[in-house]
Amino acid sequence: MGSININITLVAFVIVSITYVIKEVWRPEVLRRGAVALFVAAFLLNSILVVNRWVEAGHAPFSNLYESLVFYAWSVGFAYLVLEYLYGLRIVGALSAVMIMLLLLYASTTDETIKPLMPALQSNWLTIHVVTYFIGYGALGISFITALLFLGSWMRSGKNPGETMLGFEKLSYKIVAFGFPFLTLGLVTGAVWANKAWGTYWSWDPKETWSLITWLIYLGYLHLPLALPRMNIDRAKIPLIQSSCLVLAFLAVVFTYLGLAYLPSASDSEHIYGNK
Repeated sequence: MGSININITLVAFVIVSITYVIKEVWRPEVLRRGAVALFVAAFLLNSILVVNRWVEAGHAPFSNLYESLVFYAWSVGFAYLVLEYLYGLRIVGALSAVMIMLLLLYASTTDETIKPLMPALQSNWLTIHVVTYFIGYGALGISFITALLFLGSWMRSGKNPGETMLGFEKLSYKIVAFGFPFLTLGLVTGAVWANKAWGTYWSWDPKETWSLITWLIYLGYLHLPLALPRMNIDRAKIPLIQSSCLVLAFLAVVFTYLGLAYLPSASDSEHIYGNK
């Protein structure tokens, strides 16, 4: 049943991606609102997938890689719809749908077997920790997309950024400012959960360490508008530097979330989905 649901959701986001591309290229009037409506419909399918898994497993669906990928896809969709409402992000709808599609495609290749939770994972703090973190991750994923759009426009247009390009860069900053508090709350609730489960708030587990590094990177990014103008840097290049830093910052998110599973030092970690 799970594979059927995920395949239906995956196809829905493929349709959404194609619809957004058609809207941007040919701009038919009927698709101006229709694209967002289709995104909402696909998001609801993703929501049903998460809820069904929760009911089938009997616990919050965050215990393995399959569940986390499905929920991350949901988080990207949630972040996009909230940010679309706040800032009007229809231009990034196609790439947001593609990101969700890739997450669901990856999830469909992983083991979706429901397994009993170990005692440390049987905590409401785990649910709070994961939900807040992934909403933050979802927003940071959207900011990665807007940063790529800025860099793509920069490469096509040369050294003189137009208003649209600068709009992408300013939008990226607003999105990170939206996601960073969730990242912070995820870090704090993770420490509380760790203390409840293992009797210590912090143990320098590889996942904990890289989560802190990622948090510091985004904290640094948020301070770039204050720091860069004080340096001897061409002001026209400041948006380029900020967007480039944002792309690198999201690579840290990807490494923290998925890459750590491939490190020998992470083999004993209870925080890394690849170990479940």
